[in-house]
Amino acid sequence: MRLKIAVALIAAGLLAVVLGIALRTVWAPPETVSASYAAADSTAPVTVIEPGVLGVDDERVDITVEGEGEFFLAVGRAGDVDAWVGEAAHTSISAVVDGQLQGSAVEGDAKVPNPAGSDLWVSEETAEQSTEHRWIAPAEGEWSILLAADGTKPAPTNVTVSWPNDTSSPGSIALIIIGALLSVLGLAIAIISRRGGGAAPAGGSGNRPTGSLDETAVVGGRRVAAQGGSGASAGRAESRAVARRSGAGALAVVLAAGTALTAQVLPAHAGGQTASPEAAAAGYPVVLDGQLNRIMDAVAGAVTSGDAARDAGELNARVGGAALALREANYKVRAENGDVAAPVPVAADPVLTSMVDSGPEWPRSVVAVTRGDDNPVPQIVVLSQATPRENYKMVHAVQMLPGTTFPQVSTEKGGSPSVLADSKDGLLHAPQEALNLLAGYLTEGKNKEAVAENTFAEQITSFQKDQVASNDNAEISFSRSVDGKSVRALKTADGGAMVYGYMRNVMSSVPSEPGATVGLSEEFAALAGEKSTTEGVDVTYGESVAIYVPPAGSKEPITVIGVAQDLVDVRLK
Repeated sequence: MRLKIAVALIAAGLLAVVLGIALRTVWAPPETVSASYAAADSTAPVTVIEPGVLGVDDERVDITVEGEGEFFLAVGRAGDVDAWVGEAAHTSISAVVDGQLQGSAVEGDAKVPNPAGSDLWVSEETAEQSTEHRWIAPAEGEWSILLAADGTKPAPTNVTVSWPNDTSSPGSIALIIIGALLSVLGLAIAIISRRGGGAAPAGGSGNRPTGSLDETAVVGGRRVAAQGGSGASAGRAESRAVARRSGAGALAVVLAAGTALTAQVLPAHAGGQTASPEAAAAGYPVVLDGQLNRIMDAVAGAVTSGDAARDAGELNARVGGAALALREANYKVRAENGDVAAPVPVAADPVLTSMVDSGPEWPRSVVAVTRGDDNPVPQIVVLSQATPRENYKMVHAVQMLPGTTFPQVSTEKGGSPSVLADSKDGLLHAPQEALNLLAGYLTEGKNKEAVAENTFAEQITSFQKDQVASNDNAEISFSRSVDGKSVRALKTADGGAMVYGYMRNVMSSVPSEPGATVGLSEEFAALAGEKSTTEGVDVTYGESVAIYVPPAGSKEPITVIGVAQDLVDVRLK
């Protein structure tokens, strides 16, 4: 009977081992899993692959896109992609459910601008007929992929996503181990059974040797005194007891091993990633380093072309606001008077430091501090993106004043939060208020306790005094106003903020006596179209400034960090 049990255990063990090996070889699951989606009748100009698809696997996701003709693939933050798509008709591929990509058609505008070249994209590529893209998240946060042809033709919708399958087969390992233990147990029982059967001859007395010291037999590995029939029964009973103990112990080991393997080897189910509410609410820098470098290259290239040709039309794509106004006026004046100094060049690199907005709203602000070979001092370049479908433009380019230090920027990955022009938001002064205090200080000498002394203020006040004192035939007055639309502010590491804005400084001249003539310099005449006037003239200087505003509770004054000033307009009264 014991031999039959042993054979059964060995057979069961070998079968378990064979099954375990088969699960890891011929019956092993495929190494990759794929899910597809296609909407052949779609006419939407945009297709969006949402974060739920890109996060289907933490290790690797491969995306295959097939389309007709040439198409475009771009990677951007999920919120930025959604903002760029806006009200456009699009196909949204949102998740993987039961092995299939889930998609839906969203109605809207039938045409969009060509998305190629947008500053929102971290990366982009152009493909013909098909492309394979290995997904790698550029940084923390949620990301999407945008597909389009040219904004007017239907976007590709034939998308396949592949990712590694779980081929670990923990059950196969358990079967192999359990099978090996069962086989060993069966072999042990068979050996014990054979030894037990030959130790006690049937019939009781037989031809057993006699002698008091040698009348023993080995039973189950123990030496037992031979006492006729009763001794044999005792030996067999001991043998069975040992066999039962050995079998029970081995079976206990097998069960314990199987239980341990089930608890430790089976992996937890890994579903698609879902961002926590805290992570979703957290801010991220609106551009990464690679994007900033690309944007600065484009801005510097446009400025270089415009400066060389003295043509403001070369600037329009990448320069706006105060920076455009200052350069336009400079080009016009230099066309009449070549002795007038050219604007300070704009360098794309090296970027000494940067401040990157972290808010999801528009307009957005990014600041780069650079110093090229032709820049005598570091230059603060302020970039602004008005809407999702517009690119960043340089709106301020100011030179740092001698002896000033650019405040420390937050080193956290969340970027620099922006501050609204009329909001204190933990600051000693709201950005607009701080610029108004500076304007009063420069024009009338007011607010001296609120603004630190600086070389720019010294030069401006000296120039204004000289103009009043040197014009006997004209009455000179000055007034300043802050352009509210120009104000940008980003938080610094200490809770303060760098504030950027544009002021118009108007020098008004009227004849001191009726009929008196006010002469105009060559620069003024170039913009006014006349060399003199008997009615008076308003000369406007544009002043882009970068100031530091301390955090609330600080006793430090506002500090002027950088300035750019130039003549922008001359109007006869």
